[in-house]
Amino acid sequence: MVALEASSLHQTPSLFRKTSPTSTSIELADWLAKLPKPVGLFCAYDITAQVILDHCRNLSLAVPEQIAVIGVDNDPILCELARPSLTSIAPDAIGAGYFAAQWLDQAMADRRRIQPTGFSTPFRLMPPLGLVLRQSTDITAVADPLIAKAIQFIRDHACDGIQVTDVLRHVALSRRMLETRFCSAIGKTPHAMISMIRLSRAKELLQQTDLSVDAIAQKAGFQHAEYMSVAFRKAFGEPPGRYRRQLKQK
Repeated sequence: MVALEASSLHQTPSLFRKTSPTSTSIELADWLAKLPKPVGLFCAYDITAQVILDHCRNLSLAVPEQIAVIGVDNDPILCELARPSLTSIAPDAIGAGYFAAQWLDQAMADRRRIQPTGFSTPFRLMPPLGLVLRQSTDITAVADPLIAKAIQFIRDHACDGIQVTDVLRHVALSRRMLETRFCSAIGKTPHAMISMIRLSRAKELLQQTDLSVDAIAQKAGFQHAEYMSVAFRKAFGEPPGRYRRQLKQK
């Protein structure tokens, strides 16, 4: 897949130029249609990525098979409501807030830090929390149409509390056949994939919310918080509570 950076391209549409919305929309659609494919687009903001997804849908361009799209900000409402849902980089807004508050407290205690024209603000790059994967980059090349259907069902409903029996009803295969063909296609069982998606969702909620572990377990599709804690420790080497505390200490 070719990754394109807008600033390095010639004849890139000027999305924020003072032109009419109609002319900008036509220019962007024409640019997308002419891109070499498959291609990956990195957008500086989620809202820009959503515009790209809207145009791809209008042009019948398959996302992510023809154009994979990544945004920045990980706005949960925008990313989840986008069609397909949008992969996005999650910034460490809480960490930036802690740093700003710490610096301000030190500046107020030491007025030599305060310049006549205002604050002499320090500069620090804040590493992002990570990449939150969703459907706009979720490419799995599976030749078996029933297994592809099963994978899509799991991606859409893993956090709804589904079990492998629900997958079996969706694809009408025996359990043994599903397990065999699933492992052959992606190297893991349906149960393992369900668990992986749930744990990824739990990790995301621990990073970005103040929800209790019980509430996170429910939202991630686990029946009990205790079961999620055991699975989380096994996957990431530490329980959810310790993982969250370490994030706040950074």
